[in-house]
Amino acid sequence: MKIATIEQMKAIDKSTINHFGVASLALMENAGRALAEYAATQTGSRFVIICGKGNNGGDGSVAARHLHNYGGDVTLMLLAKPTELSGDALINFKAAEKNGVKIIIGLDNNIINGCDIIIDALLGIGAKGAPLGNVKNAIEAINNADKIVVSADVPSGINANTGAVEGVCVRASATVTFGLGKPGLFLYPGTEYAGEIIVQDISLAKRAIENENITTFVTKHAIIPKRIENSHKGTYGKVLAVCGCKNYTGAAYLSALAALKAGCGVVTLGIPNCIYGVLAQKLTEVVFLPLEDENGTISQSCIPDLQRAIHRHDVIICGCGLGSSSGVKKAITHIIKTSKVPVVLDADGINAIADDINVLKEKKCELVVTPHLGEMSRLTGFDISSIQNNAVTVAKDFAREYNVIVAQKGANSIVVLPNGELYINTNGNSGMATAGSGDVLTGIIGAFSAQGLPLSQAVISGVFIHGMCGDFAAKQIGKYGMLASDILKSIPHILKEMSNTNEK
Repeated sequence: MKIATIEQMKAIDKSTINHFGVASLALMENAGRALAEYAATQTGSRFVIICGKGNNGGDGSVAARHLHNYGGDVTLMLLAKPTELSGDALINFKAAEKNGVKIIIGLDNNIINGCDIIIDALLGIGAKGAPLGNVKNAIEAINNADKIVVSADVPSGINANTGAVEGVCVRASATVTFGLGKPGLFLYPGTEYAGEIIVQDISLAKRAIENENITTFVTKHAIIPKRIENSHKGTYGKVLAVCGCKNYTGAAYLSALAALKAGCGVVTLGIPNCIYGVLAQKLTEVVFLPLEDENGTISQSCIPDLQRAIHRHDVIICGCGLGSSSGVKKAITHIIKTSKVPVVLDADGINAIADDINVLKEKKCELVVTPHLGEMSRLTGFDISSIQNNAVTVAKDFAREYNVIVAQKGANSIVVLPNGELYINTNGNSGMATAGSGDVLTGIIGAFSAQGLPLSQAVISGVFIHGMCGDFAAKQIGKYGMLASDILKSIPHILKEMSNTNEK
């Protein structure tokens, strides 16, 4: 699903009106009607529409008129003087007045507390900074009223581009957003305030949207590799997993087994020799490549064995639980510089290059990094709070500078391609915030790439499937105490479900 920035939405609106002959009043009418139609489906008949002085308030005036015509008990509460209104917002305010809608000028908490449903039409997508004065007071009154709240386009108080919240913000039950979704509705913390997100067509011109070359998407489905009856294990690719150390045997186990459960034909697990005995008892379906080690991690002397293995595989996943040592750093650097097949770099693989990030510019292969916030901080030098507030910008800058795919993990993970395309993933749940969850994701991505999906699609689909697996596990056992192994066990169930859906 395409989503548009503030700047793109303004350009689309302008082009629709000026070049494609759709009147601005018609767009506002369609937006307000869509808002009213959704609000009318909620339980209750007493509506308060709280309007600001801009076009968002104009959408609210249209909604008030329609809800009044539907027979609702409607109060339009205007947080401005009527003389401050202009253009389409003024026209629709007067239309609501002439059609008999009850109008209150200024904030009245008693009326808010006495209604069933509140429509937030205070601030539109162009609002900047923390809400102040009467608008701030109104937002606090809305949140304190404990009513059904429907926001027009975006909840008042969020940044529509980034999801950042400065000061107070309306906590909506649902947001009816017009034409296209906005990034801030799907990125944290904004998505916490948006509630259910309903995208409504308001007759924006199709060509006006196409002309903006939108490159931001919410992932709504996955492409999974096909299975064919006349096949063998080589048909489904070979993954080399360079993972694990004395302290983190589980990471190697999870990533290797995830790759197999995601359909890969052969997984070779390159591990320090000291943990071979442990993993050989747990993993019966992988091929082992015991590597020379030192103090529990792979040593520099294993590089010749790695080099011989690299060219026999279709994708390399590395870093899960590798630990930290000079040998690990040298091995990861060698893989990046010499591999000609895709590399998925996770966890300690990311940490290994954090002090020499320019090694990424020496790669000869496609490469994806899969950092969580802490790892992204080490890669970029930005503190975690800065990344949280500017996640998309940071990831886009990194992907472009180093020509890599970035899969930044977290609530609503994002995938950024070197060309600037952004994919926001909205499935998954808090139960997935557990050790080993990222190792499972790495294995899925590696398996999809080995089976022939382009690396970008392997990452986008892998992140989506990983989230679905987490949601499946949560339905089975709940979010408390969910383990990475529960996500792992869900992979075949989700791939079966997706396969059946794709065949229909």
